[in-house]
Amino acid sequence: MSLNGHNRIPGIGNVDPAHIVRVQDFSPDTLRSVIEHLKVSTDFEHLVYREAELDAIWTITGFFLADEADSSRREAVQDLHTCVHKAHDLVADRRPAAAAMLLKAFV
Repeated sequence: MSLNGHNRIPGIGNVDPAHIVRVQDFSPDTLRSVIEHLKVSTDFEHLVYREAELDAIWTITGFFLADEADSSRREAVQDLHTCVHKAHDLVADRRPAAAAMLLKAFV
């Protein structure tokens, strides 16, 4: 980590664990940003932010599952939905790096 608390991530930009990631979807870009923030989150406050971001992804994937008829897309999103729930539990256990590793399979 640099002295100013920010990390430069290629394709992501500066990663500040005190920054809340804006979650509007569950796109690969959104997931990458959350993953990179998980990797550098250490303080309790950071972990609360990561849990909130994961909650948002879980909610959005839940809405998608309620409306998706295509079984192949539905199965993939169900897998992400389940993984996000597990990642949230890992963050609650103060294991954000393990949560990041779980999510990497979806980007």
